[in-house]
Amino acid sequence: MPLSLYFHIPFCKSRCGYCDFVTFAGFERLIPEYVHALEKQVLLYSSNDEVRTIFFGGGTPSLVPPEHYARLFITIRESFRLLPDAEITLEANPGTVDNRSLSEFRNMGFNRISFGMQSARPSELQMLERQHRPEDVVRAVTLSREAGFENINLDLIFGIPGQILKDWKGSLQAALDLSPEHLSLYSLIIEEGTPLARRIERGDIPHPDDDITADQYEWSCRVLEDAGFRHYEISNWAKVDVSRDLRCQHNMQYWRLGPYLGFGCGAVGFLPARKDAPRSPGQLMQNEGGINNYIKQVNLVNKRGDDSIFFKPVTETYEMETLLFMGFRLLQEGINPTEFQHRFNVDLQQVFGERIDGLFERGLIELSPEGNYRLTRNAWFTSNQVLREFTGVSD
Repeated sequence: MPLSLYFHIPFCKSRCGYCDFVTFAGFERLIPEYVHALEKQVLLYSSNDEVRTIFFGGGTPSLVPPEHYARLFITIRESFRLLPDAEITLEANPGTVDNRSLSEFRNMGFNRISFGMQSARPSELQMLERQHRPEDVVRAVTLSREAGFENINLDLIFGIPGQILKDWKGSLQAALDLSPEHLSLYSLIIEEGTPLARRIERGDIPHPDDDITADQYEWSCRVLEDAGFRHYEISNWAKVDVSRDLRCQHNMQYWRLGPYLGFGCGAVGFLPARKDAPRSPGQLMQNEGGINNYIKQVNLVNKRGDDSIFFKPVTETYEMETLLFMGFRLLQEGINPTEFQHRFNVDLQQVFGERIDGLFERGLIELSPEGNYRLTRNAWFTSNQVLREFTGVSD
């Protein structure tokens, strides 16, 4: 199976109030050294392996000047075999792109761009401590089209404190007016220790209303279906196009628990177990979390010539549970029992029958026409009730 590659770009102009990711503001001076470390790590895995998708996430990948990516792309192409139709995604902040940078990104190989729109309301952007304006999103999408991007995603957040259904309807309609090929809609998670969480704890702003948030999600499901979008994953919708598959192919690799390598600080990867004789275990990849620590880690590995520091083996049970945890996120595809049997040489019911039967009894999962296990529509918004059934393993 072809690989997917993830590159974590942790640099930001400022940290958003709700952000709990591995991101750092004010460290742009480290960009050249950091990208050089990415190149070194790529070279560690130089092979003839095919690559289906590449994803640059962050952070704010669009904050890095295109010339740095140009060098990195040379290393990637020299180290792997990129498939002719490989999906290559760049995450971008709407306020950090212009004509020149977008054209350069497109010309070097990026063919999908994802903008963190989040909201079309200035007051909500301010509450989230986003650094762009609604008009920046319109401009960024327009310039992206002019640069040749034919696959654009917009991220939006619902369940924002004080946000009512009418507010959310306005933001989603503003996104639809830009004719994106893909939409990712996320319910705001209040992460402990973030500035937003502290403001809620102090009573400065209200906690999101769960009932309103559920209404926003249900309304979105109906409206996007009418607008010609396919709801293929809990938080993701792709425009229906008979000529091409507009689902995020990179994330599909995650949800199907395919092989992927992670490059950059805090990045993770996974290599499934091989069915050799004897069977080799799956490998979980984890890089150091800080920028400087990651650079030191890569330099140390290059000096020693041993990359085992990045990997740890996982049990077969871990891999099975992770496959179900990820696969149940795919609303139409779900879990294929035949593929499970082929992958692990054991019947799905034999391993997880009790849990699966319990989910059926609670009305949380069903059988698709193809015979796959998938979430019922009533369980889409409360999917954690299903997913947490498959997070009990510890390695």
